[in-house]
Amino acid sequence: MTLSGLHYPVIGCEVDGDIRAQRAAMQALLYSAGWPQPKKESNGRPRMGREFCSLSHGGGWALAVRHSGPIGADVEAASERLFNVVPRFCGELDQPVLDHFGSSLDTLCRLWTAKEAVFKAFGTGVDFLTGIEWTGVHDDGARIMATQQQRPLHIHWRSLGCTPGGLPVWMAVAFSADRP
Repeated sequence: MTLSGLHYPVIGCEVDGDIRAQRAAMQALLYSAGWPQPKKESNGRPRMGREFCSLSHGGGWALAVRHSGPIGADVEAASERLFNVVPRFCGELDQPVLDHFGSSLDTLCRLWTAKEAVFKAFGTGVDFLTGIEWTGVHDDGARIMATQQQRPLHIHWRSLGCTPGGLPVWMAVAFSADRP
């Protein structure tokens, strides 16, 4: 799958199997797209040559994005386990998202994937409770301020359907708002 209409290339595929199968699918995905093998920076953030990139697998998907500026991506299934970790990632600063989408498992998955994507865009230094200020929320994305870094970012959300067990799968991509 290649997603179109975005400011950055995104490739993804559905994956069956455990973590090894997901990692193998990621390698095959990068190879089939002709993308170079990522190398890690000292902060753990991957790079593809001069470009920033982000890799994620979850919810039966493998996903890769790249961009000329910092970028992060996450893909997850909206599982019940999110309810168990709400106190660690969802706080009063997230009210604009809850107001827009309502309080539901889907909304929690959108929040989780967005925050993971922001964390990956910077490599470190994002507090999941206080590190993101939502400055605009709409159906397919948002504008945020990463408060510690004082950097505006765009978030794109996209539904990738459901797992075989019927759980919704969401992806989020965070990229610098000061680049195209």
